Parts: sequence; structure tokens; C-alpha cells
Amino acid sequence: MQAAIMCQVVRLQRHWSTVLEHGFTADGTCNDETYGRLPPLPEHLFTGDFDWLTAGAAGPDAPYMQPYAVPKPAMYELDDRLARYGLYLPASFVTFMTSTTLPQRIPSPFDAWQMSGPALSPVEEHGRLLRFMSDAQGANWESYLYLAADGTCPVLGSTGLPTPEIDEEPEGHPPCTPAEFAEDIYWLAPDFEQFLYRYWVENVIWSHLVDQERPAAELPPLARNYFALLQDVDRPPLDVWPAPLTWLMRNPDQLELW
Repeated sequence: MQAAIMCQVVRLQRHWSTVLEHGFTADGTCNDETYGRLPPLPEHLFTGDFDWLTAGAAGPDAPYMQPYAVPKPAMYELDDRLARYGLYLPASFVTFMTSTTLPQRIPSPFDAWQMSGPALSPVEEHGRLLRFMSDAQGANWESYLYLAADGTCPVLGSTGLPTPEIDEEPEGHPPCTPAEFAEDIYWLAPDFEQFLYRYWVENVIWSHLVDQERPAAELPPLARNYFALLQDVDRPPLDVWPAPLTWLMRNPDQLELW
């Protein structure tokens, strides 16, 4: 006899927050209830080559993120290690994080690129957490690519989970418990390029309208379209939800007969 296996489904809470304040939230932060008020994104642009990510979109005086590029051999070696567990880095993620030009096209005075190695998932045996961006102002907020067992790769956010260096294997235990994961980890976007687009476009708008006090008419076309959607109170709700994660655990109080 051994302990029976219990299956518990975990659905993460949706969350969104950047420097741009939203009129439909109290402080500019969208929780699970207000996330659906975010404007839809032009998904036809998301081909993985980032043609939409033009240089200087926030203006010449905007604070852009520092140059950052993961060496391609290190990224390919990481991808090979993940492949042992049936996991693969999205091509768009590899393209962006190994580029010498794309990361510095994102305007932000608050965040910095900082890629880690994969940490074990607290809820899925073969899932992994990979940090790629950190708050540079001491707020301890970090963004992660989650390599799920089903092959999807949503972006999650949390306050500082321990992760290994990019060339290190994960420790033998997850960085938090399943209960802490469900309570303290937030779902930000269904994939890396959608996360990056919303983060980019909102920072472009903030740089123009708030930081530089320029009129909305001077926004670049993609940012102007997003800003117009923000002003449209009749826009349809954003019907995007996290896929549930399955947590398998052994219940020592319930024995399984073999």
C-alpha cells in the first residue's frame, strides 16, 4: 500500500500593472476582476520577428531599457537542457533575448532585463519558471516565462522567487510551495510577445503623455490605436484567461491498494 495521489487544479489570478494608469482601476493596477477591461491586442502582428517594435517609438528623450543580449550559445545550451524534459523555449523569446537591438527599444525607467536559469515548478512535475525581467527600483517585482507541461508559455509575475543562474541546473526543490504559488504568483499574459507588446505600448504612451507632456496626436500609430481603445468605454471585454494547472500530490491519510 502507498499514499493515494490527489489531483488539485490551480488557476492563477490575472494581473496587470505598468506606469500607465488605467481609468477603470483605482491605482492603475488590474486585478482578476478588472483585467478584462484591458484593450485587445493586434495579434496579427505577433509573428515572432518583432517588426512592430520600432526604435525610438517613445521619442528621443525617453528612458529606454539598457542593452541586453543573452549569448546565443548559452541560450541554445539552455534550450537543449530543457528539451530533456520535453520543454522548449518559444522562438520569439529566443529571438528577442539574444538580440543586440530589440531589448533596448523598450522604454522603461523602472525595469531591467535579467535572465535566469529555470527553476522547478511548484505545481507541475515537468514545468519550469524562467525569470527574464526585474524591477530596477527595489520593488522586488519580477516577470517570468512559465514553461508549462502542456507546451504553453504564459508570462507570470511575482515578488522575487529564487532562480538559478542561466548556466546552472535547478535546485532539487521548487522555490515555493504549491499553496504559495497559487496565492503569490500572478498571470500577466498568455505568451511572451503579447506581454511584451502591452508592456511596450503602455510605456510608450506614458512616456509621451505623462513624462514628456506631449499631445496624444503625436503618438506613433500603434500607441495611438491602443490609447483610443482605452478611451472607448464600449469596447468589448478582453476574454483571455489562464489555463488551469494541475497539481498532483500524495495524500498520506488515504491509502491506495495495489
